[in-house]
Amino acid sequence: MDQKKNILIVETDRSFALHLAKALKALGAMRVSIAPAVREAALHLVQRAQDLAFIPLTDNDQIVRSLRAVQPDLRLILMVPTPDTAVPDFYSGQIQAVLIKSLVDVDLASVIEQADGQPFLGLNEEEAKMPAPDTAVLIAALQQAQLGQLLQTVIFAQAAQVLAHWGNLNDTEVANVALYTGREWLQDQYKTRVQFLHLPPRSGEWLLYTTCVEKAYLLTLVAAPEMPMPELRRQAALLSGYLLDALRGVAPFFTPPETSTAVESADQKSFAIVWRPVVSLPPALHIPLRRALDRLATANGCHLRHTAVQPELIHLVVTCPQGRDSAWAAYLFKNGAEEIIQQEFGVAANLWETGYYATESTEPLTEAELNIFLEHDA
Repeated sequence: MDQKKNILIVETDRSFALHLAKALKALGAMRVSIAPAVREAALHLVQRAQDLAFIPLTDNDQIVRSLRAVQPDLRLILMVPTPDTAVPDFYSGQIQAVLIKSLVDVDLASVIEQADGQPFLGLNEEEAKMPAPDTAVLIAALQQAQLGQLLQTVIFAQAAQVLAHWGNLNDTEVANVALYTGREWLQDQYKTRVQFLHLPPRSGEWLLYTTCVEKAYLLTLVAAPEMPMPELRRQAALLSGYLLDALRGVAPFFTPPETSTAVESADQKSFAIVWRPVVSLPPALHIPLRRALDRLATANGCHLRHTAVQPELIHLVVTCPQGRDSAWAAYLFKNGAEEIIQQEFGVAANLWETGYYATESTEPLTEAELNIFLEHDA
């Protein structure tokens, strides 16, 4: 079975957008999203790459430039009202096909076929052959940052496309930061840049320290404005080295603890952790989630003693490296697994409910304890 195509419709006329979405889904396996404006469309691209986007006719090429700034290899179909509508010259070479709105029910299939068949100058062959970096290893690298009151979050992106993040900002805030810094880099190809950005509803502006690790791979540190610049540079240099190793497939940069032995040091603790999904987990996600949790454990020097992925809960028993507590473990596995599924399986929605339960233990929670958690959290 062919994988679903991700298609984005940028259209202010919701009635037409819904009609087009219905027509697209009738053609086969399509995952269709609608954005009424360019900013919403760009944010959507940050969160999930698209195979194709339908864009409206405008008096300049701002939409094309904005969307391609986020996803340079995005194929575009220009929507025009009627057959006699003139297409401006600035669209030449920028779009892969034209759809006449009044003929959508007749021409849609052939227009998509034309767009798919058009040659497109995207990533060069060397970049296209590079394997995608392992999200679990990227998360392991980012968590070497010393977060606190001043340094809030670290973000790793390919241009404006988020690959991994670690810290206090939520997914939407992270996407906004990546979109802002990625657009700037695509325009100027800078090596390092310091900027300020307001992230509503948070008060004040945040300091963004962005450095280009390699090619279009950008590391951004989001900090309070009063954070000393020498400390930002030091942490950025440290993280950049770890991220370069991750990009080049170098073995993990930590020494895994001997968690497989029966004896644990005083600082090496095990925790039973449980959390709930927002909705019942579909069977198709169970194996990918187990693999994601295993990868996170391997990349971060942990040992999973017990893993249960069930429709209504995730239950782990994990032995952590020295000095790591239950809050660290819960954040790593809960947020990390969600990031991996979102990045690698094209799931845009949040998977987990807020909160979790954790206790120091080398054994799984009993059925009675799990039932108490489920009933209390219901």
